[in-house]
Amino acid sequence: MASRLRTLALGSKPHINIVLNDEQSSYSTLDRLSGKVEIAVSHSTRFDEIDIQFIGTTKTFLEKMPSTPGLAGGASAFHQFLKLRQPIQESSYPQPRILEPGRTYEFPFVFVVPQRLLPRVCKHEVQHESIRDCHLQLPPSLATLTTHDDMGPDMAKIQYQIAARITAANDISTEPKNLATKMKTIRIVPTVDEQPPVNILGDSDYILRSEKSIKKGMFKGKLGTLIIGAEQPKSLRLPKSYNPEDTIVSTVATVRLRFDPADAKSQPPRLGSLNSKLKTTTFYATGARMDFPKKKDVLFDHRQGSHSVNIGLSSRCMASVDWTLRTESESTDEQLARRDSGLSHQEIPKYSSPSTNYKGGNFWTAEIVVPVALPKDKHFVPTFHGCLVSRVYSLGLSLGIHSAGVGFPSVDLKLPLQISAEGKGEVDVASRSSSTAEAQLAEFRYEEELLAAEHRGSWSYNDLETPEFTDLPPEYEAYRRPIVTVAG
Repeated sequence: MASRLRTLALGSKPHINIVLNDEQSSYSTLDRLSGKVEIAVSHSTRFDEIDIQFIGTTKTFLEKMPSTPGLAGGASAFHQFLKLRQPIQESSYPQPRILEPGRTYEFPFVFVVPQRLLPRVCKHEVQHESIRDCHLQLPPSLATLTTHDDMGPDMAKIQYQIAARITAANDISTEPKNLATKMKTIRIVPTVDEQPPVNILGDSDYILRSEKSIKKGMFKGKLGTLIIGAEQPKSLRLPKSYNPEDTIVSTVATVRLRFDPADAKSQPPRLGSLNSKLKTTTFYATGARMDFPKKKDVLFDHRQGSHSVNIGLSSRCMASVDWTLRTESESTDEQLARRDSGLSHQEIPKYSSPSTNYKGGNFWTAEIVVPVALPKDKHFVPTFHGCLVSRVYSLGLSLGIHSAGVGFPSVDLKLPLQISAEGKGEVDVASRSSSTAEAQLAEFRYEEELLAAEHRGSWSYNDLETPEFTDLPPEYEAYRRPIVTVAG
């Protein structure tokens, strides 16, 4: 009876099961993925090869506005950026190559999550080699596992899978016949170092300084000008084995205030609440991107799209902020000190430079330290830029002002914010590289692929679970397939 139920469960196709020895919620750079592929059949099955691979793929989709009523269209792109193959010794196969019922065949595998991608993965034109360097960094998994809300849209998926396939000779064509395929999706959060501050010159996506003219009241003239400014905060660093439910990931943003009074008697305005929010933006495209993505590019390039999620962080009352009265000479000394510094981008002034309305005289300064912590109900991925998909973050700050008779105006900032990741491979590389013979073999095998440039190949597919195994170069435009559906 048990044998009969087993036969019904297996069906006519071979049954494949992929088992990881130490299955985890996520894996990082230099982590070892070891396990076995189990195969069972319901009847004698002749085969030729068993292929076990570790693959990484990116899939994007972009809807287009229909030009004809009743029609909807779009374009998609598919890019395989990673492929590692597990070699199987001849002695591991049954002789002859026939799978018999009543047995479970096991084929072990071991892969090591690489630190970088091969140069041939990014062959398209770029505006600067720093762009290519970013494209060759290992991207994190995105929008692939429903148990992790990483705020990735359905239009941009980055997926890592261990794939197993059984093939046999085909009497009709030279292409091998696919007997069975199995995919196991895993989550990768690679090690990502903190990058230098974003160069925002000419970039309208961010606001590091704002000025606001403050009135005394309706028809009573100006009180003065309030300047609010801040530098890019240090990155939010995800720890190894990051779990948002029991891990606090935080940083701080320092906001510098300056008030240039309209006359000597004017006092700084009463401040209201300082609200902070985190904006998550995923950029995606159906053609290889030559530069870092910007919001304005999405508006004018039909091959690009973006998806944003705003998350409220905190609201703090700023009524008790301590203001300090400073003299005009202090402002002059500060400007000279900054000029003599060689225009270092790393130097942060003590307070903001004067407003456009500053006519000399005393002024007021204050400083606010804003804590920033990641919410516990989301799974954040590191900042990254790939050929087709990018993820960036920004910190929005809105400071309310109590101004007599003219409502409750506010002054806003939008700061670039990075998320980096420690990664488990960062702290124990030496132990991993020499822990076992299997790990050494896996790392050596990847180095061989680096030298031989065997990272070629993109699998075209109908859906993510049943890809066709092909060996095509990893291009982008070639996978822009128009999709047209007829309503009704």
